[in-house]
Amino acid sequence: MGSSYIGRQPIVNERGALEAYDLFYSGNQGNTHLTSNLINDLQSAFGIDRILGKRIGFIRADYPFIFHELLELLPKERVIYALLEEIVIDEPLCEHLKRLSSLGYRFALNDFAFTTENIEKFSPVFPYLEFVKIDISRTTRIKREDIEGLKKLGLIVIGAKIESHDKHAECVAKGFSYFQGYFISKPKILENPSFSLDQEAVIQLWNMLQCEVEIDTLVKAFELNHMVSLKLIRFINSAVFSLRNPVSSIRHVLTLMGREPLSRWIMLLMFSEAQKSDQNTIPLILMVVNRTELMVKLLGLITKNPTKAQNATAYFVGMLSLIHLLFHIPHRDVLKRLNVAPEIERALFEGDGFYGELLSMVRSIEMLDAEGIEKFLEKHSLEYTALEPLIAEAMEKVNQFDEAMG
Repeated sequence: MGSSYIGRQPIVNERGALEAYDLFYSGNQGNTHLTSNLINDLQSAFGIDRILGKRIGFIRADYPFIFHELLELLPKERVIYALLEEIVIDEPLCEHLKRLSSLGYRFALNDFAFTTENIEKFSPVFPYLEFVKIDISRTTRIKREDIEGLKKLGLIVIGAKIESHDKHAECVAKGFSYFQGYFISKPKILENPSFSLDQEAVIQLWNMLQCEVEIDTLVKAFELNHMVSLKLIRFINSAVFSLRNPVSSIRHVLTLMGREPLSRWIMLLMFSEAQKSDQNTIPLILMVVNRTELMVKLLGLITKNPTKAQNATAYFVGMLSLIHLLFHIPHRDVLKRLNVAPEIERALFEGDGFYGELLSMVRSIEMLDAEGIEKFLEKHSLEYTALEPLIAEAMEKVNQFDEAMG
């Protein structure tokens, strides 16, 4: 059984807006063979637009790969090759980087540990680099003047492996330009948080959809929330949903789409509305789309002809697993406001049952947990080759959503 699949992690700017993706094969620390496989997938099997959308991608590169002909196959404006810290700095490398840079190829330094020795080691290649990714987990005493020094060399400084919001705040204060790490998916609980009026309205409408109220009552409830209705219609008419004919009214939405799809999109609307007041929710919204897509696709992979109810449950377990990050409120407190079935709560908090298992698998994919992925695939007698296209399709959906949000 194979053990590699394509993955990506967002890189955001100070406002939290998505700037780029760090690309990798699972287990890839820059091995030339695996990087070559990644290049081949980007060029042919999946396509670079399908994986990156409108963003640029960072690809790890070891010494042999810098000289490999595959490096020049991808569009140079779409990728940045990140040199590994253990790379040998010698005259042939510097001359080759100089030549490639003059042709428009872009380079970075990957997971750099900021020390005097490393500054001296890499100073010969700094003129050919555009970015330097500093490994926060290995760099504890870096100061703002150190970051400013790198910026004076023309380098854009990325804080990598940021695991908490406190570390992110420290990096912002020290002058980092971009940020990468799992802090995006960590809860940030605020004191005395509250729902906006629009969010309250969306929650009310979502609960009504779950309670199977009559369509006339639903239409009236939507019509009393003019702004929510207008935003929903505009949102559904966006490129995300690729409707053949545009939707013109809430009654049209209900009769054409049905309650379950509308429930899904209402919840996505709630996430997208939060984006306007908090730029840090943009990667979160895209993570929600990715997680819900993977939940439904994994369900279809291991269940023949899943019912609408099964698809809906898989979707909402994925979405509700992240909803507390949107509101900065304890997870159980948010779910108290929603009409959530006990089966979903058990999946979310105990990892219980079939949907809890699906959610654990999705988290394993996100965290590059090879052991968790292997265990799931073995249990369901699946090959990695079945997993790879699902991950790529989910990425493509995220890219469409990213494009629709502008």
